[in-house]
Amino acid sequence: MLIALSGSVRAQADTPQARAQVAQELVQAMDSLMGPERMRSTLQASIRAPMEAQLRQASHLTVQQRDRAVTVLSEAMSAETSALLADVMPSLYAAMREIYVERFTLAELRELRQFYDSSAGRKSLTVMQDDMPRLMQPMVQMMQGRAPQLRQRIEAAVRQLQSESIELQAPKR
Repeated sequence: MLIALSGSVRAQADTPQARAQVAQELVQAMDSLMGPERMRSTLQASIRAPMEAQLRQASHLTVQQRDRAVTVLSEAMSAETSALLADVMPSLYAAMREIYVERFTLAELRELRQFYDSSAGRKSLTVMQDDMPRLMQPMVQMMQGRAPQLRQRIEAAVRQLQSESIELQAPKR
């Protein structure tokens, strides 16, 4: 019976509805492995490390003051990050489902689902999630270093738009 059932499931037509069902299952599987709570803890670690490095340079603070500053600031950022994740995850998951339905065949979605159900698939998600602070560190450091150049480019772009009579801010009433 199971073999016959799996054969009929495999013969299911590749329709948007069939892809949507498997996409939903795929998103749920991914959420169970790297959902908002896990993302929050990973982001907190990503936030804390650069903050600690930056505050080490604050020689006017004692070690205890630096530690306290890192704790208070990272908790504040973590709370905001948690709120952001709670707000954004439903939309992110909906967008993921739409992309899966639009860009993958039913067979490809089933392959992905099998992969994420496998021990290697689960491990791939959890390892990348666990090591996200390490993965993000070079980019965060580079972005911090390039903040002045980015600000200059944005200011130049705003001036260019203004020279073309395009004001980004609404006039004050």
